[in-house]
Amino acid sequence: MAKRSKGAGFRNVSKSRPKTGNRGKIRSIQKEVDGIKFRSLLEVFCYSKLKEANIENDYEKHKYVLLQGFHYANSFYEDSGKSGYQDKKKNKIRDITYTPDFVDPKGRWIIECKGFANERFPLKWKMFKNLLMQSDDPPVLFLPRNQKQCLETVKAILELTALTE
Repeated sequence: MAKRSKGAGFRNVSKSRPKTGNRGKIRSIQKEVDGIKFRSLLEVFCYSKLKEANIENDYEKHKYVLLQGFHYANSFYEDSGKSGYQDKKKNKIRDITYTPDFVDPKGRWIIECKGFANERFPLKWKMFKNLLMQSDDPPVLFLPRNQKQCLETVKAILELTALTE
């Protein structure tokens, strides 16, 4: 009788799928409250808690330019879908911008509600923090990912505003 090697006849069955680079678009549920169109239910929850605590905020009103747009001086070739692979020298490279969810009108804090981050978010968040560090008095940043963290954020803002007023 032939010896079978250890584990022969068994497959390696993994319960989780391997992570891939293309996970698809995040589909959050949008909702309108007080005439404001929110992009996610976490933002709605955070807004309601800020409102309950009488904390003034601006929702998606402040746009920051992380990298200024420019013209590339030399030729560069890219695939543009329908028109094919061609020289894009005439095209301007657009600004890279970032709009946080909630900003204190007095500039003391910024909240970015992020349940599930897309592929671009970590890089933009680093660029945003770098931009803020170039100012004389950078704001306190909050990145709540769930309702519990939103509650902790509101509590921290109340403590922060009590100290600065």
